[in-house]
Amino acid sequence: MNWFLRVLWSIWAIPWVVFITLAVSSSVVVGGLCGASENFLQRLARAWGRWLLIGIGCRVSIHGQENLKPDQPYVFACNHSSALDIPVLFKALPNNFRWIAKKELFAIPVFGPAMRMAGYIPIDRSNRRAAMHSLEVASSRIKAGASVVIFPEGTRSQDGRLGEFKSGGFLLALKAEQPVTPVFINGSYRILPPHCLWMRPGKISVHIGQPLPVALVDIKQRDSLAQTVREQLLQLAAAPNPAENKTIGE
Repeated sequence: MNWFLRVLWSIWAIPWVVFITLAVSSSVVVGGLCGASENFLQRLARAWGRWLLIGIGCRVSIHGQENLKPDQPYVFACNHSSALDIPVLFKALPNNFRWIAKKELFAIPVFGPAMRMAGYIPIDRSNRRAAMHSLEVASSRIKAGASVVIFPEGTRSQDGRLGEFKSGGFLLALKAEQPVTPVFINGSYRILPPHCLWMRPGKISVHIGQPLPVALVDIKQRDSLAQTVREQLLQLAAAPNPAENKTIGE
C-alpha cells in the first residue's frame, strides 16, 4: 500500500479508533461506578480489542492456544512494537488477565480511569519502591486467579526488532510461582509503527509458546530466566508465519 492509500485508509481508521476507545472506556467507567466486577469490565475491554481491529481492517491469526490450560494463571511475556499489540492480545489471549502498564497511560482522560476500574496495574519505572509495590499487587491478582501480561522490553521497539529484556517483571512470576508463557506478536509494527498515525490494513499473527515453569528457579536467577524467555520469543519469531510483512527478532 503506497503512502497516499495509507493516508486515505487512516482518515477512516483514526476516527474509528478514537470513537470505539472513548465509547468502551466510558462504558467501563460507568460500569465500574455502578459496581460491576473487574471480570465483567475485562469482557468489555476484550470486546473493544475485537471491534477496534475489525474496524481498521486487521485480521489476527492465533497459534499455540492449545499450550494453555483454561484455569491456570500465567505471566505472559510479550514483545512490544506497536500500540496495536494491546487490542491484539485482548483478542489472542483466552485467559482472564490484567496488564502491568506504565503509569503515564493511567493519566489519559477516560481511558486511564477505565484501566484502573478494570484492575490494570500502573508501574512507575523511575521509582524502584513503587515498582516493587506494583509487582506485589500484580502477584496478589495472580494468586486470586488472574493472569498478568508484561512487556519485558520495557517500551515499544522503535525498529520492530526484539530488544533486550529487563528482568524486573520476571520477579512477578517467581513471587507468584506461576509459569511464564512467551508470546510473540508478528505484523503489528508494519501496520502501525511507534510515533506514527498512518495505518494500513493487514494480517497479524500471534504465537503462544510453551509455558515455562518457575517453581525451581531462584530469584537470583531472574536474569537467566529473562534471557531464556527472550530466546523462546526469538524462536517463535522464526516460526512459519502467515502474517504479512514478517519481522524477525534480530
